[in-house]
Amino acid sequence: MKTRRYIFLVCAFIITGFFIEGIYALSIINKTMGNQDSGKDNPLRNEQVKYERNQHSETVRKNTDSNTGIPFFMPQKGDTLDPGPAVYDHVNVLILGLDEYGERSDVIILANLNTDNGNLNLLSVARDTRVRARGKYTKINALIGMGGERMIMDKVEEITGLSIPYYITLDFKGFKKVIDVLGGVEMEVPFDMDYDDPQQNLHIHLKKGRQVLDGEKAIQFVRYRKGNRKGVGYINGDIDRISAQQQLIKALIAQKAKIKYLSKIDDIFLILKDYVKTNIEISDVNYYLDGLVKIRYEKTKTFTLPGESVYTNKTWYYIYDRQKTRELINDYFF
Repeated sequence: MKTRRYIFLVCAFIITGFFIEGIYALSIINKTMGNQDSGKDNPLRNEQVKYERNQHSETVRKNTDSNTGIPFFMPQKGDTLDPGPAVYDHVNVLILGLDEYGERSDVIILANLNTDNGNLNLLSVARDTRVRARGKYTKINALIGMGGERMIMDKVEEITGLSIPYYITLDFKGFKKVIDVLGGVEMEVPFDMDYDDPQQNLHIHLKKGRQVLDGEKAIQFVRYRKGNRKGVGYINGDIDRISAQQQLIKALIAQKAKIKYLSKIDDIFLILKDYVKTNIEISDVNYYLDGLVKIRYEKTKTFTLPGESVYTNKTWYYIYDRQKTRELINDYFF
């Protein structure tokens, strides 16, 4: 139970950093784990390093450009880049916000942590991103229901060329309850948001203006994309929704990074243990702890997977740009 608690505390550290604020879990990690060894000589970690090296090599093989023979995420001739540090000095975690049925991921964020300097970069992936799975095109948010976390992790690896050994999933019910525990978040709603989808049990009704959103309204805010009437909603669809999600994250960090909220950590933990799923183990916690405590959330950079929305086969898809994705990954995620 103690080990399980440590793991969930680290998940709380990561998730609250993206959705609430890492300061809460950071204080508990420092208190409960103290100055433990970073784990670099841990035999379990040595096996993990071997695994990551093999995974990295396989990722390079799968993502080689058929025209140039160069992995699409690697630099062009004349550039220099040693792929080794990308395996050992960075760690990637896929954060998934699931709908109430756990079949679709409405929030997809790749978190890249530089364990040397604590730099944290976040890449939001549009839920409508077109991918090929089981012989046909589909949207990336459907993969969690088709093949679980591993399937969507494999696709994000394909898109980015990065090895992603870890995932954390958070149910929207848990997100809602955490927001309520923290007393809501003040946001500017840009226009009236009205949308009803009985099949998804999704009902969004927000009025324009600055207001404090409770957990239920915060969920509505991050899930809204369009209205029921044609021409109503975000002009850029899912990309504007991602921007709204990032605005909410920044608002939470700005408003809740206060000492008075430290008392809420136990309540947050009790919520997360029921709504979080992860493959992070205690040996991983020890190994990456040094990098985790260096994170400065105010310096975190947020990005969106480059691409554009395209209407094809009677469906709107987000088609990611391979070249721009390669450049973005090379510049910020290695």
